[in-house]
Amino acid sequence: MSATSTRTTPRARSSALRRIIGLLEIPRSRMLAAVLAAAATLASSFALAAVAAWLVTTAWTMPNVLDLTVAVVAVRALGISRGVFRWLDRMLTHDVALRGVVSLRTNLYTALARRRGDALSRMRRGDLLARLGDDAQELGDLVIRAVVPGLVAAVMTVVVVVTIAPLSLPAAACMLLSLALAGILAPLAAHRAARLTETAVVETRSDLTASGLGILDDATALRVQNRLEERLEELARAQRAHDAAIDRAALPSALASASVPAVMILAVLGSVLAAGAAWLHGGAGAGAIGMLVLLPLSSFEAVTALPAAAAQLARTRAAAARLDEAVGPDAASPTPAGIASGVPDGAAGTESTDARAQTAPLRLTAHGLGAGFGPGAVRVEDLDLELSPGERIAVIGGSGVGKTTLLQTLAGLLDPVSGSVRLGGRNLPTMSEAEVRAQVIALLEDAHVFATTVRENLRVARGDVSAQECEAALRAVGLEDWVESLPRGLDSMLGPDGTTISGGERRRLLLARAVVRAAPITLLDEPTEHLDAARGDDLLRRLLDPADGSLLPVGASAVIVTHRVEAIPDGTHVLRILPGGGHELVRAESRTDEPGSPR
Repeated sequence: MSATSTRTTPRARSSALRRIIGLLEIPRSRMLAAVLAAAATLASSFALAAVAAWLVTTAWTMPNVLDLTVAVVAVRALGISRGVFRWLDRMLTHDVALRGVVSLRTNLYTALARRRGDALSRMRRGDLLARLGDDAQELGDLVIRAVVPGLVAAVMTVVVVVTIAPLSLPAAACMLLSLALAGILAPLAAHRAARLTETAVVETRSDLTASGLGILDDATALRVQNRLEERLEELARAQRAHDAAIDRAALPSALASASVPAVMILAVLGSVLAAGAAWLHGGAGAGAIGMLVLLPLSSFEAVTALPAAAAQLARTRAAAARLDEAVGPDAASPTPAGIASGVPDGAAGTESTDARAQTAPLRLTAHGLGAGFGPGAVRVEDLDLELSPGERIAVIGGSGVGKTTLLQTLAGLLDPVSGSVRLGGRNLPTMSEAEVRAQVIALLEDAHVFATTVRENLRVARGDVSAQECEAALRAVGLEDWVESLPRGLDSMLGPDGTTISGGERRRLLLARAVVRAAPITLLDEPTEHLDAARGDDLLRRLLDPADGSLLPVGASAVIVTHRVEAIPDGTHVLRILPGGGHELVRAESRTDEPGSPR
């Protein structure tokens, strides 16, 4: 999917923003504290201007020296308090925003893990990275640059008008009108103009990220194919397009921001006229006149940020629409869930391996199942399958016939195109993610190896796994010598997606996750790929032997996709997937030349 294919209506973007902003999970108390700190900062500045104006214009009248002393002390106190409140404002506002982004990304990953279908697989990796990185950050920026400034502007408008009203009602009315023009009309104009350009900024940024990540991932292959210069030129074009989009987006925001000083001039003129009228009629002293003339200059600090806030809102709406497209409808109600490969996250793993092994597996059944990526892309048709508790089934078939697709459907990662999948008699797509993952995990062929330690890569499967359990799992899959050869053992860092380990080590590391998890029902996709025949066949036999508890618990159920037909133990049920959606279920026997034999 191209990043630039995202086109949504303004109403759809607003709806997406409402759904996604709830994932920030910002406590009202923290938001209130941030707003109060920011309002106190500007209130201190406003009060400082008022006291200073009174002091400057009253001192020549030689008032009581005690009055002047109080005013001087107040100026110093307000000057210091402004700095203190500014520090609190920055600390509290960024604390709220950063906590919100952490919650947002956690909920986004949770929603991605629950999402069924192939929508994610159709996205470029760089595009998805841009959505989870930059677009998620836009939601945090919304708090800092739009939500808090907007609320503070509303508070300060009331403070300014209430302060000026006792001095002069005409001046207060003029100030209210000016603040309304600067705080409502200017941001609306900025938002309307920015709405057309900020979407382009978000999307060109996604194109830029996707192009850059693609070059980094495939640099060696591109150099061998003599295409590296071509891709670098594409990256340069993407950078130029992004820069141009930023320039176009900055223009309307700059024009709207320039309108605020223009409105300030009107407010100053109105206040000067009101002050002149009060002076002529003798109804105000020198201090009041000075305040009326000088206060408008410090009254617009809050509303000055609103045009930029409106542009940020337009940018965030575009980002929210892209995030909503990525995570799907499940993002509205985040709940604990497993990662996309079917392995629970660390928070879900609170029991020991033995406790998990004692959980009785439920019966997993498929009736009239059609597995695929839609009505026009069905890989397996009209399948009836029953996985009894403790049973092991091998799945074989040619490349591309739908073995992995079948596993994804049985695991609940894809919805059935037709028919049904039931777990313990319940329709699997209607069950919650937590209920499904308590019974079923799927370790797919492309499961990710994270750029972290060996230990943390196993903790993906179970957050409370001990060092002894990690060592036992790695020993069970034959990686004990490999771990001992690493400079820091379990705490050695791995490269991104397993680039620093061999294919066979990668497959066994992923298999060790299944050993650590010890789920009641385990679905494995080619667990012995890239291994030598002897070692791979030994692992496969142990996986398919219900009485062997060295890898999977005795009594646990498993469906294992494999191409090593020779290693399937006699008596094992074998599901052969045929081209065109056909299938047959047979029992493995000793080697024979009869047609249709799994051997």
